[in-house]
Amino acid sequence: MSKRLFQLLLIPFLLFYASQVGAAEKEEQYIEDEIIYSLMVDRFNNGDTSNDGDGINYNNPKGYHGGDIEGIIRKLDYIQTMGFTTISLSPIFESDSFDGSSVHDLKKVDEHFGTIDDVKRLVSEAHTRDMKIILQFITNNKDEQYIIETAKWWIEQTDIDGYYLTDTEKFSSQFWSKFSKEIKTLKRNFILIGDAERESSGNDLFLNGSFYKEASNVFSKPNQSIKSLLDQEIDSLSATFIDNEDEIRFTRKAIENKFHPGPRIRMALAYMYTAPGVPIIYYGTEIALDGGKAPDNLKMMDFQTGEELIQYIEKLAKVRHSLPVLAKGNIELLYEKNGMAIYKRTYRNESVIVALNNTTETQKVMISNEEIAENKELRGLLTGDIFHEENGYYEFILDRELAEVYEIKEQTGPNWPLISVFILVPGLFLLFLIIAKRRGTVR
Repeated sequence: MSKRLFQLLLIPFLLFYASQVGAAEKEEQYIEDEIIYSLMVDRFNNGDTSNDGDGINYNNPKGYHGGDIEGIIRKLDYIQTMGFTTISLSPIFESDSFDGSSVHDLKKVDEHFGTIDDVKRLVSEAHTRDMKIILQFITNNKDEQYIIETAKWWIEQTDIDGYYLTDTEKFSSQFWSKFSKEIKTLKRNFILIGDAERESSGNDLFLNGSFYKEASNVFSKPNQSIKSLLDQEIDSLSATFIDNEDEIRFTRKAIENKFHPGPRIRMALAYMYTAPGVPIIYYGTEIALDGGKAPDNLKMMDFQTGEELIQYIEKLAKVRHSLPVLAKGNIELLYEKNGMAIYKRTYRNESVIVALNNTTETQKVMISNEEIAENKELRGLLTGDIFHEENGYYEFILDRELAEVYEIKEQTGPNWPLISVFILVPGLFLLFLIIAKRRGTVR
């Protein structure tokens, strides 16, 4: 009887939690669909101590700390779980510096990081997970043809998926256009990220340094307007970031402003993942790694902390991947006041609403249906908030330091599965008591 009763009690819960998932047609992936995880190889994870050599010095911020290619391979699942589609590596070429900036030979892997076979294995392992590998390419040679041939050699040898190009001002825009054209004859979807605007360099993405400056100012403390970010008119092909190897950590900025870094990082990431631009997350941001100017900002990664932020990044990525409008759509500000912002993203016939409460108090905002849609329901994907239009308005109520992404859906009727939990279950339990009582009477 108890087993049968358990099965009966389980039915309404299954009705409540089960949902049919439509197999939506998967669009071809474009550069704006990427979410990039950037890391310093030496400071990420030591997977092979046999290549540490005599240069390891954990007390020296400018010394080698043991991170290598094998260490990255062992953490591919960790990176993928957070929703990243691409991994960008610091220079791995033969060098006498931990950050790979002092390159001796562009066709050799630094012995501290492993071998070219390790790189091939990393790329292969990443590809089995539908992830891409990008190398930071150093242009320390003035021979333009050598640079092009070497860049092509790495693609042929390892099947890498892109380059992050630094110091692009050393060469003319005509050279970089030629570089891009020749590289993409080998691999059509090869990704080129640069520190110069793509219109003049042939890059697919360029790092948006102005975004970093404004985002750091806006989100490292609460009650700040986001209008300065919106005024930049960042398009979907800008690479946005709040941490990288050249800047002090975002965590340090929040601490200097006397605020806990966790909520500050969540606010910054919520905006990055829901506004135009391709997010690039630097290793350690997911654990609120602290640090001042380089090399203090390049401390060893700690995989024993940061679970809350990691889960938040994972949730943001799932929302961004499920809504193409967040990667490709335009942006329209519907409301903004001292850090409370509501904006609309639109792509083709799809629109979503993003609410961002970067303040220290709960906020309530009324938005007309003329700016959203008539007779619809807004369904939150981060917190689960659901509400619909009333008297021509949508009422947004958001707790402090909280963000939400709302799908615009048709209004639903009574939630019968939920109602059944509160009606059917007590009824079944009452039936069980009646049957048990009768059996006791018969005996």
